[in-house]
Amino acid sequence: MWDQKAKKANAEQKRNIFSRGYDKRASGNLKKGQKGYGTAPEGSKSAARAERAKQWVKEQIGLLISVIKKVGQKNPNGLYEVSFGVIFVAYQDISDTLVGILRRAKKYGCVEFMGDMLFQGQSDAVVISLTPKADTWKHMPAGH
Repeated sequence: MWDQKAKKANAEQKRNIFSRGYDKRASGNLKKGQKGYGTAPEGSKSAARAERAKQWVKEQIGLLISVIKKVGQKNPNGLYEVSFGVIFVAYQDISDTLVGILRRAKKYGCVEFMGDMLFQGQSDAVVISLTPKADTWKHMPAGH
């Protein structure tokens, strides 16, 4: 049993670029676009942390959707919208990750807004609109 663990640890060290025992030939040399490139090995603690982080982001997007519905107004298309200035003030007691979560929500197709980055003061008039996908978001926090 201990021999197996030692062999496994040695093999991992050969693939770890930060290890003294690193062996370029043993690393597998994954190229960008190949399966497994840029991701933690399956079953590792890093992979588990990454999965928890993904879940946390999805829950934060759900919270953002609920706050936009609470402080926003329906537009002529029947979708909720709010200005960045209003959501910034409403969100200040909830989390300090508003801009990052807005960018993730935009990537997931739950919100739309002009530009890539929003800044307090400068972007206060930018309108943030929920998309139809936001109504079907499955990762809503409890009680929302």
